[in-house]
Amino acid sequence: MDIQKMINDYANWLKSEITFNSYGEFIELTTPYLDRFNDYLQIYVKQDESGKITLSDDGYIIGNLLSSGISFRSGSKRKWLLDKTIRNYSLQLVDNAITVVASSQDFPQKKHSMVQAMLAIDDMYEVSPENVKNFFVEDIQTFLDANEIYYSMDFSLIGKTGSLYTYEFHFQRTKHKQERFCKAINKIRESNRNLTIFNWIDTQEKRNNEGQLIVLLNDENNISAPDIEALKSYSIEPVLFSQRQEYMDLFIAS
Repeated sequence: MDIQKMINDYANWLKSEITFNSYGEFIELTTPYLDRFNDYLQIYVKQDESGKITLSDDGYIIGNLLSSGISFRSGSKRKWLLDKTIRNYSLQLVDNAITVVASSQDFPQKKHSMVQAMLAIDDMYEVSPENVKNFFVEDIQTFLDANEIYYSMDFSLIGKTGSLYTYEFHFQRTKHKQERFCKAINKIRESNRNLTIFNWIDTQEKRNNEGQLIVLLNDENNISAPDIEALKSYSIEPVLFSQRQEYMDLFIAS
């Protein structure tokens, strides 16, 4: 694979698809990534006199979840997962708005982290109240523990572009296996599929093409053949969770 060309093509596509409008002291950035309503994700940017740049979703993601009946009450599993996601991407919550402060140097990285977090939090809608105790990541963890597969959780690393990526599971390199990262996708959409592909390309470029990415897909939700083929075309290994036992060799150390 010509990874550098893939990164350049993706970056050029992203640049051509982002639009912006000015509203007083704010700039509204419209990204090509879609939420669950198939609306484009938007980020509001403001720079103060000192040069400090503040990015915010203006409460859009969490506001929509709350209006759809999703609760983030203190002590709940969803509140725990929300806080964990915000923390993993080094963001903040301000009155239900996802925010981050950036400089001109790290603005691209912070914007990319915002998009990743917005998509991940928006995906919480797919977890119905009756199944709130059975998050997909917890199901994967239970599977790994039951088979005595050793792993690290929430493994973060920096890609070549300087963006921070977090993989839910990480399996160390062994004598017989290369280093493996595992991404859990509860409900695959074009947006999170393409973002997963780009993040992996950027990760590989930084780590000299070493390692393997496994994407575990919750096939209780619909998964299309083009989604599977898109992942495979970038040497990403998609695994349907219902078929996980057939792919044990990907996870075990020997």
